[in-house]
Amino acid sequence: MTTEINDKDVASFLAANPEFFLSHESLLTKMKLPDNRKGTISLVEKQMDVMRDRQRKSKKQLKEFVEAAESNKEIFDKSRKLVLDLMAANRSSAFFTALEKGLKRDFKCKAYSLIVFGKPRQINHFTSRVHKDTARDYVGALMRAKEPTLGVLRPTEQDFLFRHQSQKVKSAAVLSVKQRNKQLALLAIGSGDPNYFSSNMDTLFIGFIADALAKLLPRHLPK
Repeated sequence: MTTEINDKDVASFLAANPEFFLSHESLLTKMKLPDNRKGTISLVEKQMDVMRDRQRKSKKQLKEFVEAAESNKEIFDKSRKLVLDLMAANRSSAFFTALEKGLKRDFKCKAYSLIVFGKPRQINHFTSRVHKDTARDYVGALMRAKEPTLGVLRPTEQDFLFRHQSQKVKSAAVLSVKQRNKQLALLAIGSGDPNYFSSNMDTLFIGFIADALAKLLPRHLPK
């Protein structure tokens, strides 16, 4: 009595004996497989196609990794320079000038604003103090975020942060400035490039700016 062998049996046998074709190399050239592009190809050709496809994917992944590393280094260098310039400023006017210059020159911002929480007052052309409750009505989600928010903002958020410059902004970074458990401000940086700030970017380095502002900003705010 013969036992009928089905596809599953063959697949199980080959899986259990991966070296089978080492002693049956002649079978490799006889086996044919369907291919959407070439019609029918041999197993050897199929293996070569799989290897080339894996190589292309590996090269693409490597390229994406290198590009991400270069982007992160660029953001780190810009963040480091801005923080050092803020630390070097002895007067409040020099502090805000250094902040604005860094955002415009290094981060190539189309719009920027610093929203400080407290009794309403316009501090300078890009820094204003507003009640926290008022800000919460418009940017509550950004205020609650534990990490910097990068990417495209909601229209109401963007209009509140950038005001008359809102239309220029295609992507943004919003940094929450906190001192211990107290939230002091939000720093909003807007770019005209929709891909300049994206949600998949590393927030570690740009977060240094928020940490530095938390230490330095209070001494430069009017009483």
